[in-house]
Amino acid sequence: MSSTQDSQEPGIRAILDAFANATPTMVPERALSEAHDCREAITPHLQRAVIQMHDLSALGRLQAEGDWRLHSFALHLLAAWRVPGTYDLILKSLTLDDRYDSRWLMGEATSDWPHLLLTTFDGDVERLFGIVWRDDPPWNSDLILCCLGVLTGAHHHRPGDRAAIEAGFEKTLATCEDELIRDSLMTRIAKLKIHSLMPQVWRVIDSPPNQPHPYRLDIEKALQEPWTVDFSDPGSEPNPIVRPREDLLAIICGWWYFQEPDEFVPESPLERKMWERE
Repeated sequence: MSSTQDSQEPGIRAILDAFANATPTMVPERALSEAHDCREAITPHLQRAVIQMHDLSALGRLQAEGDWRLHSFALHLLAAWRVPGTYDLILKSLTLDDRYDSRWLMGEATSDWPHLLLTTFDGDVERLFGIVWRDDPPWNSDLILCCLGVLTGAHHHRPGDRAAIEAGFEKTLATCEDELIRDSLMTRIAKLKIHSLMPQVWRVIDSPPNQPHPYRLDIEKALQEPWTVDFSDPGSEPNPIVRPREDLLAIICGWWYFQEPDEFVPESPLERKMWERE
């Protein structure tokens, strides 16, 4: 180890500790900024932190001994820096053999993963559709919606992948029995203006006799709207990270963990009475 690396070690440990001990509603902005300043030196530590969580899951000890915070900060930074191998690390975390471990490890930042996967996407469209089409996905529809989000972003940003993505969308639309996933996909098709698939979308919408489809207005609205993305909005369209510092900070500030808790304000006398009793 060089003398430069030796001198950086205490600072790196302090950054990692700040991530691991991050408290609710307080984003460790200083540690994030310092991590960008020592990117080359801290990268191996971040990679090891992620792999350690995978190893703990394989041993059945993740939720007892692991730390989702350091793991999530690590993947966000590695993705923003486009470190080779990060795409595989994110997918591995999303598809652990223990589905509950994946949900525990990744659930706090569910809306982030499409951005990070798209930033590091390796172009393997079939791999993502393989997750969408699995009979028993590692964890509920959140993972499938995440993959569809990545594919939506790839369709917008990567013209060379559009034919393969549209073929996968068509198959999913024809075979999916989950209403949430199907309706989400239809809105994505409309948002992307995939005109070749719109006839199938309208057939799905018009199929229930004498029953208006609840997503019809969403789809009609999506057809009129341009593609937009705002990293300060956790529900925004998937977009690759372009400005590592600014974009990443906006994404992390959107974690549920860092949001102020909602305060329940009873409106009626009965609600106030029940609230006081609790």
